[in-house]
Amino acid sequence: MRKVFWAAGLCLLPWIAVLGMTLPDVYPAQHWSLAWTGFDAAEAVGLLATAWLLGRGDARMPFAAIGTATLLLTDAWFDVVTAGDDVVFSLLMAGLAVPLAFACLSVALPRPAVTAHV
Repeated sequence: MRKVFWAAGLCLLPWIAVLGMTLPDVYPAQHWSLAWTGFDAAEAVGLLATAWLLGRGDARMPFAAIGTATLLLTDAWFDVVTAGDDVVFSLLMAGLAVPLAFACLSVALPRPAVTAHV
């Protein structure tokens, strides 16, 4: 499986270059409001699932938290790069999403063991 990931990652590199050279800077999108509200709904579900699983001490909580962190970081990225004239609001939204993503990661990642020195 590791080889598949290496191959897929390496194959994406030239594709990224092609996209960077050929995609237009501005493109009218259909269903823009549906895309954003659906994305934010997925974030809400992820945050609620993380909170619920965390409260129950459920071993599946890290999956929800990492998935939610990924959604939040992706949201912050697109908030900033698609800001247009409303940069301040977009930066504010990204400024909320990024710390929330790190909060999700902080509950998902195992803590290193601390040993007492005598």
